[in-house]
Amino acid sequence: MLDNLQDLLDPQLFWGYRALLFAGLRFNLLVLATSGLLSLLLSLIICVIRLSRFAPARWLAGGFAELARNTPEYILLVWIHFVPPVLIGLALHTRVAADPLVSATLALGISSSGYVSETLRAGVISVPRGHAEAALALGLRPGTIFRRIVLPQALRRMLPELLNQAISLFKGTTLVSLIAVPDVMYQVSMISAQEMQPVPLYTGAALAFCLIVVTASLLVRIFAERWRRVVL
Repeated sequence: MLDNLQDLLDPQLFWGYRALLFAGLRFNLLVLATSGLLSLLLSLIICVIRLSRFAPARWLAGGFAELARNTPEYILLVWIHFVPPVLIGLALHTRVAADPLVSATLALGISSSGYVSETLRAGVISVPRGHAEAALALGLRPGTIFRRIVLPQALRRMLPELLNQAISLFKGTTLVSLIAVPDVMYQVSMISAQEMQPVPLYTGAALAFCLIVVTASLLVRIFAERWRRVVL
């Protein structure tokens, strides 16, 4: 029985496929980078619109942020990958297939933008209004004031939180195997089907991701403490 348990939990199986699993991890990092950039771009646009004086635009941007924040990543990922190609195919009377990597980038980027946009908005609001009013009195344009005065100060306040949200986004990349992005979890499922030993493979993947996330969280915590001392 002890031998059977040792075979069941054999870490050598996970280590033996390390090259394939590291190749999958590169896809997780690629999705993290592309969806993170998309999230930051969308969040900046949403933030600017929500701070504008045009009420309908504020409501529209706020509704988009709420929809992105409250829709589960799983549902958004599957919907973006399968529904738009069907609708486009019906309109064009042809078959359309979505690229899994593009779908993953769009889904996770949109989902993350709901949280990041609120962090950006809170950071901008935290900047004393007198700074912008003084720059306006000197004749600077609103766009220049936001880009050169408000945004740099806000960034110093919200950067630690943005890094924490990047870690959350990295954890979300484990879902992309659902649409056949060849990430770590996709490789684990394929190897598990071949070797018929899911326990060491999934356990190894869980421990590996846990180690990465804990290490990143620790580094962010150390950075945030030093960053706050510099800001204050």
